[in-house]
Amino acid sequence: MSITPEQIRYFITACRYMNFTKAAEELHLTQPGLSKAIRELEGQCGAALWERHHNSLALTPAGRVFLEQARKFQDQYEQLEATARSLGSGEALLRIGLVPMCGNTIFPGLHRALQEAWPQLRIITTEATGPTLYSLLDQQEIDLALCVTNHLPEAPYHCRVLKDSRLMLFVHRDHPLARRTSVDLQDLEDEPLVLFTDQFGQTRYLRRLFAACQVHPRILHQTSQVFTILEYIRHQAALGFLSEEFAQDEKNLVAIPVNQIATGHVNFVWNRDPDQFPALKRFLEFVENRWPR
Repeated sequence: MSITPEQIRYFITACRYMNFTKAAEELHLTQPGLSKAIRELEGQCGAALWERHHNSLALTPAGRVFLEQARKFQDQYEQLEATARSLGSGEALLRIGLVPMCGNTIFPGLHRALQEAWPQLRIITTEATGPTLYSLLDQQEIDLALCVTNHLPEAPYHCRVLKDSRLMLFVHRDHPLARRTSVDLQDLEDEPLVLFTDQFGQTRYLRRLFAACQVHPRILHQTSQVFTILEYIRHQAALGFLSEEFAQDEKNLVAIPVNQIATGHVNFVWNRDPDQFPALKRFLEFVENRWPR
């Protein structure tokens, strides 16, 4: 007997609560009914997924592996359902990956314009690091990605540059560096910094630049959230690097060019043939009209 999407949903919900009674309430099942479904799932797996204690539950090592794969399956299944609904209703479906800074600055306005111009388009967005988005493109889990790069991608990828954008040093307006028209990385030797985590291409790029300048950065905190970086700078706890687009909305922060940082390119990247994928082709035509070359 095959494992069903319903069993996957039961298991993930139980993992979220780590409590069968609360999970059963959300699933509109009885607690014994959910427990029976989980036991059947374990039987199909041939392994215990849970360690049951008197007042608590914990996943076994097998359970943790199964949960990771179950979440991937659920995401893909939901995308498949969305695709089926789109085909049946005449809607178009486009899966777009975004690096966080584009997701915060560029894409919201584009998304709204798309909704107004193309109401039948259903967009599923995924926010991730640049390298992860390229991997998702290769696995055909997204249709195109909105990235910021210093070098344009090569075959088998195609790209459409929207604009140039520069990574800037952001400081509070009361910081001594706020009066500078530009800085060198050597000026930041003793300054506390807040950076994205090392999974982000931006951070790896900055680390290479610091190393080339023989500067040992004082990294106070790393995060995956733009908001966290902004909060550290707003509270004068650290300096940080963000794209220049953020400067217009931050009245108490100052964006300063860094001499060693090259101008980057905001671009859409894809590796599918638009002629074989009408939604992608129409989207690229929309982008061409909005950002003429």
